[in-house]
Amino acid sequence: MTTRQYDEQQPAAMVQPDHGRRLSRRGVLRAGAAGFAAAGVATRASAAPGSRSSFRATVPHQEGEPRRGGLLRVAATGQPAGLDMHLTNQRTVTMIGWQMYEALFTFDKDYQTVPMLAAGVEASADGLQYTLPLRQGVMFHNGEEMKAADVIASFNRWAPVSNLGQAISEFLQEITEVDPYTVSITLTSPVVALPSMMARQAQGLSIHPKSVLDAAGSNPLTDAQYIGTGPYQFVERQADRFTRFQRFDGYVGVESPPSGYAGSKAAHLDEIEFVPVPDEAARVAGLQSGEYHYLEEIIPDQIEVLGDNPDVNIQILPPRSYGIIVLNNAAGPMSNVTMRQAVQAAISVVPSGLATHGEGYFEPGPGIMLPQTAWHSEVGAELYDQGDPEKARQLLTDAGYDGTPIRVLCTQEDLGDYNAAVVAQQQLEEAGFTISLEVSDEATLEENIEDDAAWDVSTNAYVFRPDPMLIPAFASCTFDGKWCSPEKEAVVARLQTELDPAARFAAFEELQQLWYRDAPAIKLVNNYGVAPLSSKVKNVLETTHFEIEPEFANTWLEE
Repeated sequence: MTTRQYDEQQPAAMVQPDHGRRLSRRGVLRAGAAGFAAAGVATRASAAPGSRSSFRATVPHQEGEPRRGGLLRVAATGQPAGLDMHLTNQRTVTMIGWQMYEALFTFDKDYQTVPMLAAGVEASADGLQYTLPLRQGVMFHNGEEMKAADVIASFNRWAPVSNLGQAISEFLQEITEVDPYTVSITLTSPVVALPSMMARQAQGLSIHPKSVLDAAGSNPLTDAQYIGTGPYQFVERQADRFTRFQRFDGYVGVESPPSGYAGSKAAHLDEIEFVPVPDEAARVAGLQSGEYHYLEEIIPDQIEVLGDNPDVNIQILPPRSYGIIVLNNAAGPMSNVTMRQAVQAAISVVPSGLATHGEGYFEPGPGIMLPQTAWHSEVGAELYDQGDPEKARQLLTDAGYDGTPIRVLCTQEDLGDYNAAVVAQQQLEEAGFTISLEVSDEATLEENIEDDAAWDVSTNAYVFRPDPMLIPAFASCTFDGKWCSPEKEAVVARLQTELDPAARFAAFEELQQLWYRDAPAIKLVNNYGVAPLSSKVKNVLETTHFEIEPEFANTWLEE
């Protein structure tokens, strides 16, 4: 499960579920996915060789036949300012956007990268030339057929504004149209994870009509411009009320069984509404009453409120993220590696897990790739979960720390991140840091994180990805905290370009060792996924993945 053996030493609060299973309070699902959230705390109860957990997805028996019709209502944590996938790396946008958009590639049930809008991929022997034939007859929601020009326009818009696109661009010579249904990508050096980097994920390469992107220019897409190829199409958005989709009768999908995010996608539902419900208790009450069918998020305290309600199904799933204390490597006190190492020495992770996710809903583990992936490694474990304030004090002395207040930014709009910040404040103060906890709304927090001079520490989470090069903090030097060094860049270049799987894994272990040496951020705990849904909702987690947000294609409602 983890780098260290927690069997004997972990507290009773921890549970150790089989990573090959989904755990259900109502005994419905039994499978996981394979492969590639103290005092002062707010209430919150491709593959490569290496050590890995034995996730193997199985599909439980689904009673009944698909039923056509109905409105699925999803209670989201909020309403995003927009649904421009290229510009936004945000969870709710990821959940909503991939109902209407599609990518060239996606991930199957084993998290292998497979074609979606692409018909396949051909790579030259030297890895410098990729030829992408496209599926023909795929229609956009505006009636235009998807062609190579649309793919190229989408790539050229996405690449400069996304971390993954920037990582590709470093090695990109050109992207060209071979014919209306074929795209060619020429690289200056191999990028072995290229199809995965262009696959379905947060801020992924969604494909849009060239006509729409030309009209938008450098501006974010407007509501009228949310046009994709997916089984559901955008209808309207009303501020603080809902975002509505309807079945796209012109959808042309792949002809293969549903598998994770891949395969055929049947639009059984007439409509889907995403309703912004920021209040946790209101979301849960709506699920109990039948007003909502699925909740984007639930905290353990509220799971207990639901009890054994026969109309509600709570799925406890394998880890979908891990908590992070982000440190500002670019400016201020935390640009000093010894200061960052002092933070690393001070932090004990179990109190954070208890405060953010609650007893039984997390597990410690030092791997910077989640344990169900092929990349899980134990290197650097001795520097994880130290909880050693005396060592931290000595490192502060070595760093010449003069008591300057360390600004810890957080927001109560995300109680998990807020609680993690409060616990970190307590532990850092015990080790001799002077902490200024600065609480703001989410928008102000995001604005301040973009300003290197405005912060020192914050809290966040890294969400499941099947390949390390899909995590922006690893693949680039520009993500929150701006971890960058010649050693990191050299190792990342090997991860991006090395064709041999064993050599790639060796490079990744070097990256993880650098992570613990440089302490660009502090890993907390692996957070189990929790999916709350109405018992009327059929065939969501039986078919799709949960880790990068579920899709509601192939889902239906039972009366």
